[in-house]
Amino acid sequence: MGPTVNTPSNPGTGSSINTTHKEDNEVKQNQEQTISTSKKYTEEELNAPYTDERKITIKPVQYFSAYRQVNKHVLGNKKQVIGSSIKSSRVLSSNKGEIESYFPELVGLSPSHPDFISRVKGYLNNIQFTVNNIGSTIDCSFRYDHLKDYLKIKEQEDKLIAERNTANRNDTSALAKAVELWADKLNELEGTKYQFGRPLNINEYILYRHCLLYKDVAKDISLINADNSIRFYIEDNEREAERKKKIIEEKKLAMRNFVALDGSDSKREAVYIQVLIQNGENLGYALNRTKEEKYDILMKFVNEYPDKFNKMYNDKNVELKSFIEQLVLRGELVRAEHNQMLSTAEGKFIGNNVTEAVAYFNNPDNKGELESYKNKLNKA
Repeated sequence: MGPTVNTPSNPGTGSSINTTHKEDNEVKQNQEQTISTSKKYTEEELNAPYTDERKITIKPVQYFSAYRQVNKHVLGNKKQVIGSSIKSSRVLSSNKGEIESYFPELVGLSPSHPDFISRVKGYLNNIQFTVNNIGSTIDCSFRYDHLKDYLKIKEQEDKLIAERNTANRNDTSALAKAVELWADKLNELEGTKYQFGRPLNINEYILYRHCLLYKDVAKDISLINADNSIRFYIEDNEREAERKKKIIEEKKLAMRNFVALDGSDSKREAVYIQVLIQNGENLGYALNRTKEEKYDILMKFVNEYPDKFNKMYNDKNVELKSFIEQLVLRGELVRAEHNQMLSTAEGKFIGNNVTEAVAYFNNPDNKGELESYKNKLNKA
């Protein structure tokens, strides 16, 4: 079920691709696009209450024995239990503002009662949630005092999802770390919401928060087979649909950008170099590939990492960054062995990293030096 709002429109449930064009020295029409919502709200709408209706389903990982599989109609549905967690109890009980807002209703004591904290910890230490064979649904809907508060939280949540989506899904270890970090940061964000409203069902909302921190619950379905200790997974159809929609939009955008690279050989080569760096390839070898081979590598990167490709394409300094890498390759600039510091072959300091080197060469005072390096590379 998607979010509902007490105002005329439902925010944050869709996105569109906005494309603008600007003049560039290398490319006459250089597209810079952003994927964002463009809905505008009146002051009255922004200050109106808003309910974000949302439910998730906790499903068991099905590891049935052959005996149970054959006799499942006789044995009935297998039930599994999500119990307490030291991490969850510690994290959830440490948020003073939140427990004082939610837990009086759950434990029957006011925050001023001397036994309040111990009762809260007792509640968290004795969580027991039975998950049936087809999954059990948790209502984590939240009523905000103002729509504008929801929009701020939603914006931060989208940023966390974007960070999570940069993880290499072909690297299980990297993906697991990214998902765990996302879950911890999401829990921190959820821990601020008490200031802006209240869950519709506090008991189930706390259970949802518990599952975010519970090790046996996979927060990404692709991790199920990577860890035998995982017994459950979260099915969030709304977020998954939104994630897939954004990926499709990013891919469409990346394909348009890929085609647009034909308008500039220098920019295409610059983006290619950035892709090589991202892939950890040897520039000396990779730059000697044929044009067709370079196209194939770019296309593969577009399909696997459309968001990263779009960032490279829209980076106004992408050509300068790649030029700096070529200077390093040619020995005109030297990168320190154990860090990213860059200096000239004569030992003159340029910057602590590529970003600082870009700032150095973008400085009008260093224009002559930049042109000198360009001439050297053109003659090489």
